[in-house]
Parts: sequence; structure tokens; C-alpha cells
Amino acid sequence: MDPKDLGEWNTELLNIAPGVYAYIQAKGGWFINNAGVIVGENDVIVVDSLANSKRTETFIREIRKTTSNPFSYLINTHHHVDHTWTNHMFFPAKTICHTRCREETLKEIDINPYLYTQIFPSLDVEGARATPQDISFEKEVILHQRTREGIREIRLVYVGPAHTVSDVFVHLPQEKVVFCGDLLFAEPCTPFALMGSFPGYIRAIDLLIELRADVYVPGHGPLSRGRRALEKAKEYLSFVRREAWKRFEEGMSVEEAIREIELGEYENWSERERIVGNVERAYRELRGEPVEIPLPELLEILARMMSYRKEVSG
Repeated sequence: MDPKDLGEWNTELLNIAPGVYAYIQAKGGWFINNAGVIVGENDVIVVDSLANSKRTETFIREIRKTTSNPFSYLINTHHHVDHTWTNHMFFPAKTICHTRCREETLKEIDINPYLYTQIFPSLDVEGARATPQDISFEKEVILHQRTREGIREIRLVYVGPAHTVSDVFVHLPQEKVVFCGDLLFAEPCTPFALMGSFPGYIRAIDLLIELRADVYVPGHGPLSRGRRALEKAKEYLSFVRREAWKRFEEGMSVEEAIREIELGEYENWSERERIVGNVERAYRELRGEPVEIPLPELLEILARMMSYRKEVSG
């Protein structure tokens, strides 16, 4: 099966509830993330920024087609640079994130964005820069946004290490909408656990399912109505963890395990090379190693993933 047979989607700003929008970017691959827009009576709250100035300028133009209200807050769902690199373009918004997200963003200040182009040559980093967030929290924050109909509740909830060490979701209970960040990669986008925790990731997905939302906005991939995309992502993570465990018990190396695991139905999901990072994470957990990966090791693993991608794509 060709990946395009799994479905295609356009880059567009979708109205998913009164005053609530999902900005979905086509293809949803590396550094091509989704975002959110929550329009109040006198303000706009944005969920995540994008990877470069060109993409962000397009996003802001789409927002301005719906409202001229000023940006009040920008919520970062986690620290990965595709979700934070253009925070500065939403001035005068105050940025909000989990404490660990701000800590990781601070580490990015001294890293030249062009470093990433050594591994991802086609990556556009024009206008990208790390900007520390203004507000951080530990467990949960509730924003109360005034709308024409009353007061909208916006819950920011930290889930613990999952996709990363800094993941939060943004829940709008009245609208039954959840902005998941990268707690959800919607099929056909492959989930990525390298910088997080398999058990934590699976628990986070279970928590999202329990919210019984009508719409789940993934960090990457097409819009998800209902729980199916969450269930498919959980199945993938459970599959990789189980297959890695078998080979760990047999004494295989990480590379041997990666070569032997047959992806089956997930083989044609996009970014299948994430099996390299995912097995690496699983093995580290099985060895009892900490979640944090130093930058040199991280870049080396990403480079191995791109080599795998070239190999399997022929």
C-alpha cells in the first residue's frame, strides 16, 4: 500500500467549534506541525507556533481572516522546536508552558537552528529562534476566556514524560475539543517516543480517550473526530514496546532489533524511520536509563534514523 492511500489532507484553518479552530498542515512530517486558535470576545489564544517564519506568516494570515483581536496567550504543548521556534511572531502574547518545557527551551537558545539542517537538509529555519516562555506551571492551569456567550474554560494539563518530558494537552470541556500536541500523531503519521516514555505515552493516550472529546487535534496528521486515531497510536506504541521487549530478552542489540522487527500494517505510515528512535527509547527504558538524552547522542540517533529512511526508501 502506498502512503497516499491512507488519505491526504490540505493545509487549512478548520472551524471545529464556535470560536475554536484547528490549523492543520498537509503531510504532517518532520517539522510540519498543527496548531490551534481559540477566539474570545476581545482576544485570541494560540496553541503552538510553527517551525519557520514563512509557515507562521501563512498561519497568521489565516487567523486574520477570522478575527482582528490581539493575541493574548500562546500555549506551547511541549518544547520541540517545530512547536516553539516562532513564538516571538505572536507578540504581544504571553507564552505559557510546563516548567520542563521552559527549561528545555532555555537550552535551545545557544543552539543555532541551522544545526538541524545537517540532518534534515530540506528544513527551512528562516526566522526560527528559541524564545523562553513567560509563564510556566507544574500540574494544571485553567484559563478563563470571555466570549460573547459567557466564559470559556481552557484547561492546560501536564501528563508527565510521554512524547517528551514536557507534554501538556489543552482541553476545552464545553466545546469537547482537545489540542493534543504530539501526544497524538494521527494516522498515517508515526508516533515518536525517543525523548519521552513508552508507559507514560500510553497512559497519556488513555487519559485523552477518557475525556470523551468530539474532536482531538493531533500535533501532526489529519484532524481526528472521535477516539479512533488515539487508539491506533496506542496500538503502534504497544506494538513497538512489545516487539522491542522480546528482542531485548533474547539479547539482541538495538540495531539487530530494528532490522528484525517487521512493521506490518505500520510499514507504510509516514516517517517509518521513527522505529529507530522508538526502539532506542524502549531499550533505554529496559536498561533503566533516564529519559534525558544529551544533545550529541540525540543528533547521532536522528542521523541513524535518516540513514534508515534512505535505506528503506530505496
